[in-house]
Amino acid sequence: MTNRFISMHDVIDRVPFSKTQIYRKIADGTFPRPVPLGPHRVAWLESEIDAWVAERLAARDALKGLEERRLRASRRAMGARKP
Repeated sequence: MTNRFISMHDVIDRVPFSKTQIYRKIADGTFPRPVPLGPHRVAWLESEIDAWVAERLAARDALKGLEERRLRASRRAMGARKP
């Protein structure tokens, strides 16, 4: 992994969030914080953004099939209620 700085524009290209959404996620601790580079300039570490994306993929894969199982259980429950 590299410690290359990337701009907000580059972050937005990598994740499906607006600038406002990104700052909200930073505020609630669910997104990597930017690094101040100057009085009016921040950037993100590319490696931290890549790690965040990888965490989201791992979370998705850990729940693989969960929605299908919920749907089947719901159908069984509805079938059991029929007279």
